[in-house]
Amino acid sequence: MVRRRATPYVPSLLLDRGSLYFLHHYQGFLARVDARTGVEPKRALRLEGVDDVYASPVAAAGRVYVTDRSGLTVVLEQGDELSVLARNQLDDSFSASAALVGRELFLRGERFLYCLTQL
Repeated sequence: MVRRRATPYVPSLLLDRGSLYFLHHYQGFLARVDARTGVEPKRALRLEGVDDVYASPVAAAGRVYVTDRSGLTVVLEQGDELSVLARNQLDDSFSASAALVGRELFLRGERFLYCLTQL
C-alpha cells in the first residue's frame, strides 16, 4: 500500500509490536497502521496541543512517547485504542528524538540534556 498524504515531513516512523506509527505532516495527528498490510485499524489520534514535531516517536514498555518542539511530551498507552496517559511540559525547545536506555528517557533540548527516570 502506498501512502502519499498525511505522512511525516521530518520525524521517522516508529515500528513497534507489528505496527507503524507516524505523525501527519505538522498537524499533531498520530496514525497507526499494520506493518504487514498497511491497513489503518482506527483513525489517527489527534494529540491536543501538539503542533510542530521534528523528533521521531519512540516506544518502550507498552507506551509511545511523542515530543514536540515546544517541549510537550505526550505519553500514550498502546493497545487497540491509543489512549493518552500523560502530558508533560518542559521549558525548552526539542528537535532531537528521545533516547531510551533501560528505565531512563533522555531528551536533548536546545538548552539542556534531560534524563527522566522511573524510581
